[in-house]
Amino acid sequence: MILRRLLDSTPARLARQSSDLLQLVVLVGTGLVTVCGFGSAWMVALHLPLWTLAALAMLLPVGALITYYARCVYHPPDFVIEELDGSLVVTRVRGDDGRDHHRYAYTRQQRVRATRQIRLVGIRSHWSGQNRVIEGVTSLFPEHRLLDGAVAEEDGRVYRWLYLLGPLARGRRVNVGIRQVFEDVYAPMKPYYRESCEERRVGKLSVRVQFDRADAPAEAWQVVWRRTRSGSSRQEIARTRCEPSGACPAGKVVYEMTFRRPDRECAYGIWWRWSEDPPRRRRTSTSLGATTQLEHDVTPDSATGRW
Repeated sequence: MILRRLLDSTPARLARQSSDLLQLVVLVGTGLVTVCGFGSAWMVALHLPLWTLAALAMLLPVGALITYYARCVYHPPDFVIEELDGSLVVTRVRGDDGRDHHRYAYTRQQRVRATRQIRLVGIRSHWSGQNRVIEGVTSLFPEHRLLDGAVAEEDGRVYRWLYLLGPLARGRRVNVGIRQVFEDVYAPMKPYYRESCEERRVGKLSVRVQFDRADAPAEAWQVVWRRTRSGSSRQEIARTRCEPSGACPAGKVVYEMTFRRPDRECAYGIWWRWSEDPPRRRRTSTSLGATTQLEHDVTPDSATGRW
């Protein structure tokens, strides 16, 4: 166990990458010497111009740099998310102590396409407040097995994986998802819900929040957050007021938003204000452009479920 941790440590990983780089440097140097020697003799014999040898010599370092980038720097994702649908149903309940709090039923479903053979699909979430779990995390599809990290890491996120119980070949698609129900009985949740791309390419992202009409928020906004440079938090970059959806179930109020090709560095969601909370003095953006238009592209200049 100690040896495995040592080999997986950052210095050991950097040493392996440095070793690969050193091997490439030696290979390039040997190739250059060989090309210069044989190339000079070849040029003299065939009376070729000098730029021909220079072009051949430049191909070796360029090829070495491309090889190093492909082996040590570029790490493509094992799958892409074609569709991501996040839903949160919020209900006010009365606790045993007579105080009111809220129950949250969270569902996240996504259709993924494998870019190489995979067996696991990772999903991460991050909740605020202090809650009591009513129904633990379960897989939406009984043919998949949920592997739950169960403990939040330093950044507050809980990592989970769905085991497909078999390999999924490259190019194949599968629907996966999770569901969880909990209550903020100990400390209230922050009044927002968002989903992100988890640094993956996503074709379509949808966020939906449902309330009982008798407990509907006083107002709500569509918000875009971008990851900070440190990567440990997100910063709000755009906000616009939104109205309830016209196709709401009887007795319900629904806020939803849908984006095509969202920025993988951003998170998108709904922020609301309860009627008993004071109005928030925040900058309201009226120029989100493509970000506020449903079923339109979201440009990179404009992101699981996370709170």
